[in-house]
Amino acid sequence: MNQKKIYFPTFGSGIGHANRNLLIAKSLNNNYKYFFSSFSDGYEFLTANGMQCKKIPKIDVSWNKDGTVSTIKTVISLPKLISIFLYHLQYEFKLISKQKPDLIFSDSRLSPILCSKRLDIPSIVILNQIKLLIRLQNKRRKKLEQINAELLGHLWNYANEILIPDLPPPNTICIENIEGVKSIKNNIEYIGFISREIDYKKTDRIKKELKLVENKPTIYIQISGPEQSRPNIYNNILKQMKSVQNKYNIIISKGNPNGNTEPKKINEIIVFEWCPFKEMFQLSDCMITRGGHSTIGNSITCGKPSIIIPIKNQTEQIQNAAKIEKLGLGINLDEKNIHNSLLNSINKIFNENKFISNVEKFQNLTREYNGIETCKKKITKYVN
Repeated sequence: MNQKKIYFPTFGSGIGHANRNLLIAKSLNNNYKYFFSSFSDGYEFLTANGMQCKKIPKIDVSWNKDGTVSTIKTVISLPKLISIFLYHLQYEFKLISKQKPDLIFSDSRLSPILCSKRLDIPSIVILNQIKLLIRLQNKRRKKLEQINAELLGHLWNYANEILIPDLPPPNTICIENIEGVKSIKNNIEYIGFISREIDYKKTDRIKKELKLVENKPTIYIQISGPEQSRPNIYNNILKQMKSVQNKYNIIISKGNPNGNTEPKKINEIIVFEWCPFKEMFQLSDCMITRGGHSTIGNSITCGKPSIIIPIKNQTEQIQNAAKIEKLGLGINLDEKNIHNSLLNSINKIFNENKFISNVEKFQNLTREYNGIETCKKKITKYVN
């Protein structure tokens, strides 16, 4: 039997998109073979996990030296970004024409979707952001957001199906990045979070391996996001956590996909350059994260409250964090307030019962969906 070939073009800013596509690809049986393309962190993550991955030029927002998103630099670089996107179109057309995949399964990459239409190859796209939210404080902001949303929605509609890896409204975490786009409203399907099943035996083994103290709550701090955004937040959080290192089991992942996977101790704090244990969400009692959609999905699926510290001016993370706080699933904390508010936020998480009650309710909601299984069925639908 000939293997069916699936192409997984993947957005590469941070590792959330790459991890989603990797989980989906690995769930497929031996009747399929697959390959990827990505850039930056996505490329590093996929190759570190042994995947065949083509490296393409980065297309992303611009960054300040302190690791925050620069709106001004991003606007200035728009001609360059357009040029890179046009190159992506040319590159994807040649790659897809040569590889002849049976299906294109894109995570947040538009150029392969446009090429798939031209080459008459079925395509599926998975998205947690359609609107490009604009950080302008004036009346034109909403109008500009709606214009770009409808334009992008029209282009995303070239895919055979648009899958949203989130709970349906009104419980959608990424709702501000998705809702109100008329051009795609009839072509989207909410499939639940893309999360793998937890191996509870492995969770117990990890606790012993890391020598976690049984009667102490465990806090897992995941410093995710593009490389430029990680050092400052890590240093600021580490400084704060040293004052409570004897009260909690504290584990920090610095978020370097190619980093050392062996833990080291800074006083009583366990620090990984890259934490290899996906079970950290399950064994922890509280998460401190940046607000990436995949990370939030993992936290909810495991029933863990979160303190979310979005990257400054990263509009998607800011909206995700705001929704988490609105739903009572955690606390939205501005990065500039870490020194004054992080420890108070941790105390709230552990002392106010509403957080555990709310996340357990949402955890039960997630069990009604199996995002990975849905994606497998969609793939089978188009290639068999």
